[in-house]
Amino acid sequence: MGFVGTGFQGGPSRKRKGYRLALWSLLASFVDFLILIAISCAFLIVFSVLMKTSASGVLKMLFHSESQIMLLAEIFAVSSWVYLISMRAFMGSSIGEWACNIRLGKPHERLESRYILRVLARTTLIVLTGVIVLPALSLILGGDLPGKISGLRLFSLK
Repeated sequence: MGFVGTGFQGGPSRKRKGYRLALWSLLASFVDFLILIAISCAFLIVFSVLMKTSASGVLKMLFHSESQIMLLAEIFAVSSWVYLISMRAFMGSSIGEWACNIRLGKPHERLESRYILRVLARTTLIVLTGVIVLPALSLILGGDLPGKISGLRLFSLK
């Protein structure tokens, strides 16, 4: 049974725009967040095996104080930034965007030399504003706010 009217993998052929595109962008961000959490868990397991301790012991050590929690949040933000830029630069989209049939820029824009700089600007802007703020504002306003600011707009394949 397909999702009627959602445009997800075989829905209507018209391109998603406005609120629908912003909603799909938010969904793509959620998928990317889940992937980053899974990668973090894999690193936690590898680290605990290398240190010959339990994963819970490593978690207790990492979440011992507020300053350590802030450091982990900063490391996660930088890792998210690196993931998004590298995936978009080398693959053309993040895994979440690929799953939701969303791309940054039209095909001819992705071939331009300044595409990487625009990806860098857009991703930095989103990460610096807290990852949720600009996509949520885009959903409220019904447009691609980070795209208007950075010059690199979302493009729906469906």
